[in-house]
Amino acid sequence: MSDKAIDKVMIAEHIFEVRHEASGAFLDVRGDVADYIRQEEHFFPHWSIDDNVVNFRDDPQKIVKEGGFVGFKSAGYVAFNPETRNYFMDRASAFWKILLKNPHFPLPTPTRFGTRTKIFIPCPKAFNDINKQMYEALFTEEARLLFDGNEQDLMFTVEIKEAGFDIRVIGGPIHKDEASKHFQFKSDYFEKCGLFLDIDYYRTSNLTQKDVPQLLRTSIELMWKKAEGIARGLGF
Repeated sequence: MSDKAIDKVMIAEHIFEVRHEASGAFLDVRGDVADYIRQEEHFFPHWSIDDNVVNFRDDPQKIVKEGGFVGFKSAGYVAFNPETRNYFMDRASAFWKILLKNPHFPLPTPTRFGTRTKIFIPCPKAFNDINKQMYEALFTEEARLLFDGNEQDLMFTVEIKEAGFDIRVIGGPIHKDEASKHFQFKSDYFEKCGLFLDIDYYRTSNLTQKDVPQLLRTSIELMWKKAEGIARGLGF
């Protein structure tokens, strides 16, 4: 995914989830919740009910661009490669507000807020060239010598704190056609080599239902800034 002002292509898959204490009462009102969101709010045209969760989607068979879910211990929203960077924030926030209005199942107090974004940035270079480029950006020559041998592949994991969030960043170069293994949708760009990032922002304390839309907006804005910074620093 890419804004018009950004030259590089950044394919993204977003997941927003709020967890809460398990509620057995949800199991008795699954159908009412499904009908409310589809018929009264008209947010999603299709739904299916599994044992402990109602799944919503934009297509009868599968999620094409967006979907959502409500369960006995969590609720959330998913977007596949939206065309603008505001789309996910706006739609996820709107879905959350609908869930709070839902008269059939009052959501319990949140215990965990999280947004996870997987990003693929395609590159015309060969995998070995990308891998070498990333090694040189992340390690000094002395540090590279500690591993000995020829670098064949690289994956990094970094855990940090920022603006009240715990953050986990996973990334590395991926081969041609490998990106399709990490995403739930298809893209012609997945045929290329490139950079893969998996960025998870979450919080597990001092959570209230009314704070969720702002937490969502803040985490996604910070995530895009971080993704851009990492990509730029690694030469993408």
